[in-house]
Amino acid sequence: MITVIVGSLLLCSSVVAGEVVKLDANESRPFLSPSLAKDGMVGEIIHAASAAAGIESQIIYKPLKRMIENDSNNDLGNPMFFMNNQDFSAVVPLAVYHVSLFYYRPKHGHAHEIVSVESLKDHRVGLLSGTLVNRSAFKRAGIVFEESYAHASLFRKLHKGRLDVVIEVDLVGRAFIQDLFPEEVENFGVTRMPQSASPIALNMAVNQPEAAALAARYREGLRKIRESGEYRAILQKYYGEQIPADYEQQLDRFGYIYQEVSQ
Repeated sequence: MITVIVGSLLLCSSVVAGEVVKLDANESRPFLSPSLAKDGMVGEIIHAASAAAGIESQIIYKPLKRMIENDSNNDLGNPMFFMNNQDFSAVVPLAVYHVSLFYYRPKHGHAHEIVSVESLKDHRVGLLSGTLVNRSAFKRAGIVFEESYAHASLFRKLHKGRLDVVIEVDLVGRAFIQDLFPEEVENFGVTRMPQSASPIALNMAVNQPEAAALAARYREGLRKIRESGEYRAILQKYYGEQIPADYEQQLDRFGYIYQEVSQ
């Protein structure tokens, strides 16, 4: 199965300035966006958990390329994305995302059969720059990617037939299709990749003052909003009735793994 893709859901934070934790994010609708209420799904989770924990968190948006090149800040995203160049003093999983294969049925209706690395061979595959952690399996299979720093560019090329498949974070891809081609949503096929659940986590750099104590406060805030039902209500705003069945189980699993790592 294809399990080496990480999402572009990155959000970096500076050190605490007074009572404010400043968070630098790239826009990845509907998870993070200044155009959405309370900054989107992950933004709502951050703000709700912060309020429950007595923390003020401010999100500031920056281009993806600058996010990828900057390895000196705290980060929010998949911890695996940063392992090559960054150590963390604490990791707090806040949400879970899945990855899907997107194809345009009028041109590539057969693409739904792609469920492994080998089955991507001879297909033109689009991918957001910086989101492929391990290229070795793809290289061995002779697969070449066309990468872009822009989500919209990938889906326009998919629509025109210049790409056969786009690999994208599930909710992000669905949001861009809705925005770009609102009258053709049904023409786009989506296949969620098995075993693709990954965390969107607050990753605190080694130089973060009082990182352990701050991480504990975020975890407590997250616990409170999950117990109150506020967390589930946020998910339903963005997933509707299609929340993955294993979503909260996966969130608990990542929380356990990374709390152990942080200690």
